[in-house]
Amino acid sequence: MECSFEIEVKEPDTIVMPFPPSVKFRIKQLNMTPSCMSEEDIDFQISALIDNVEKLRKKVKKKLKDAKAKNR
Repeated sequence: MECSFEIEVKEPDTIVMPFPPSVKFRIKQLNMTPSCMSEEDIDFQISALIDNVEKLRKKVKKKLKDAKAKNR
């Protein structure tokens, strides 16, 4: 399974309007068309998808944490 994500950090412009940093994320590509012949196959494929989403969660949280630290 191939999965790619895009993460965008929006940082405040303190001169124009102060606001807290935010992040946007987008699933750019998700090539997942498995043929599952058993419950184990289904579990394997869904677990792989969950693993990719968990990686995205960690990256997005880190980007937000870094942006907040930078803008204190």
